[in-house]
Amino acid sequence: MRFDRLEISCFRNLSSVAIDLAPGLNTFYGDNGAGKTALLEAVHLLCRGRSFRTQKTQTLIQHGMDQLVVRAVIDDEARGPTTLAISKDRPARTEMRLNGEMERRLSEVARLTPLQVMLPDIADLVFGSPAKRRSWLDWGTFHVKPSYLETLRKYLRAVKQRNVLLKEQAATELLGPWHEEVARLGELVTSDRQEYLEALLPHFLEVLAELAPTLTLEVGYQRGWGKDETLGKLLADSSPREVKYASTLWGPHRADVQINTDQSPAGAVLSRGQGKLVASALQIGQASLLAESERRSTVFLIDDAGAELDLAHNTRFFALLERLGGQILATTTQYPSKKHNQPGRESHTGMFHVEHGSVTPT
Repeated sequence: MRFDRLEISCFRNLSSVAIDLAPGLNTFYGDNGAGKTALLEAVHLLCRGRSFRTQKTQTLIQHGMDQLVVRAVIDDEARGPTTLAISKDRPARTEMRLNGEMERRLSEVARLTPLQVMLPDIADLVFGSPAKRRSWLDWGTFHVKPSYLETLRKYLRAVKQRNVLLKEQAATELLGPWHEEVARLGELVTSDRQEYLEALLPHFLEVLAELAPTLTLEVGYQRGWGKDETLGKLLADSSPREVKYASTLWGPHRADVQINTDQSPAGAVLSRGQGKLVASALQIGQASLLAESERRSTVFLIDDAGAELDLAHNTRFFALLERLGGQILATTTQYPSKKHNQPGRESHTGMFHVEHGSVTPT
């Protein structure tokens, strides 16, 4: 999938943007506050239905305007040319359209538009909470196994209902069926995640060897309960304790992706720059697996391209992305050098100057 054309109206300081994008690297350069990150944010809103910076719709709509609109023409491997649009107004009403028709399923749009978002805090995938790694893992599993999202949603609803009963200190006969339902769905979620992670690891390690050849890492899945226990029995046995917390303490909602180096957690020993390389390898590895297994390309949104990486790592990073064949939308405060462009691929790249909310091809 790639974006051929992008139109943005009344989104933050972007009053009216209409640009044609190149199939490879598209670089947006300009001063801080010019609107570069807002452009990436608008693309994210279009594909995911939400901003990666805030949950407050009001702050996204340009001052004095009633609504924002983001439209795109995309070229999809299966559908061919496809139009996608989203609008949000001040009462927080959202309207999404796919080829002109109303589309209420955000998951359908997300599946159509695989995005990898690489922000300056990307290293938090290594150093941050397990929730970030679960979200990363769920993204990948969702894109290669269509049934996974519904299984995960059912599991989380079952956990929520069980937590309500725990809070109410419900009788054992009421809790019993929910032990079984949470356990059944939890095992399915775990199986899908583990199968995906096993398929992903060769791609991750191959990318890591190119980005950071001196790093040796092991990646494993901690499923959220003990190896020698069944989830159903554990839930039944621990419910008296869980009543105190009104919370389900075991299951895949407590899982983690463990990243270790020399038997130590990577987050405890790596530098910030190394963490960024590892996180980048995790995300690029996902795009590589998606391209191989589903014949689908990924769009990379990269904010503040090159931050915290030296020239050698930065060059390898962009060369690897271009070889992967995905489209790249990258922002930078520096005028782009040609080091990111491979010879003979000038027609695959685009360069845009962003200034005071205006985006101009250069």
